[in-house]
Amino acid sequence: MESDERVHQRHDTSYRFLLSSKKLFVELLRSFVHKGWVERIDETTVQEIPHSFVLQDFKRKEADLVYQVKLNDQDVVFYLLLEMQSNVDFLMPYRLLLYQVEIWRYLLKDQDKKQVKRKEFRLPPVVPIVLYNGKRRWSASRQFRKLLAHEELFGSELLDFEYLLIDVARYSDEELLALSNTIGSVFLLDKAEELEQLSDRLGKLMHTIKQLPEDTHQKLMAWIVNILGQKMPADEPNLQELIQNTKGDVFVMGLEKVLDDIIRKGKREGKREGKREGKREGEQKAKEAIVKNMIKMGMDTAFIVQATGVPEEKVEELRK
Repeated sequence: MESDERVHQRHDTSYRFLLSSKKLFVELLRSFVHKGWVERIDETTVQEIPHSFVLQDFKRKEADLVYQVKLNDQDVVFYLLLEMQSNVDFLMPYRLLLYQVEIWRYLLKDQDKKQVKRKEFRLPPVVPIVLYNGKRRWSASRQFRKLLAHEELFGSELLDFEYLLIDVARYSDEELLALSNTIGSVFLLDKAEELEQLSDRLGKLMHTIKQLPEDTHQKLMAWIVNILGQKMPADEPNLQELIQNTKGDVFVMGLEKVLDDIIRKGKREGKREGKREGKREGEQKAKEAIVKNMIKMGMDTAFIVQATGVPEEKVEELRK
């Protein structure tokens, strides 16, 4: 499996999985988008548009979520692009323009043709947001017209918009800890590059994690298991022990100890390198163990597929 595919799988089973929750999507906006209209969003009016607008060339490098919201009795569409590339794409404003146009085309298909032709008809605003978790600072222009040659010669006759940017690595640990919520916890953990960092940050988050509502707590636990599967050796027996105890406080209380054990063992033995095929088999076994444990916890198939990325057919096979 190519490296960008692995990154996509990790991203798609983490941020997309988490933000498919309307509650966590609204939490993301309220935590990182400092605009007056954010506080007027009513979570009960948020509806996901079940369609991806990502260009074919970028299918392995990004994912998206589209939400329609009632704001002041007006339909507003939020387009959230989950950007996974380590390199900054300086054509981002152009890509977002294409996505916005496709969203309008998609929505207009279901509109009454007579209503569309009326003078008072208005297209719903589309608010583009880029969530980027690369290590490099995002340096692409956020304004569309900055891509246009000699744009300074013209005024309002040129097309223009500016997208919102959420650059995960640019937030300090203190800022994320102060949020005391799921999204802040996720950003803090995702920034950890080494197991020592992950262990230290989990220790700082234990109080926050224990206080989370049950629905978001479950999603965060599933996300952490997936991240651990990426950051730790797949055949690590302590990881298997952790997976078998992915239950509320048992998981939370044992997490730091398991990580500490793995770190100490890693320092003694050094990082073990396996052949690519062996690594694939180990990763597959680890994922199957996660799925089996989720089945034992009574989670339904759709939730397990979202949380792990394992195909529905495989989940049902393991369930039997």
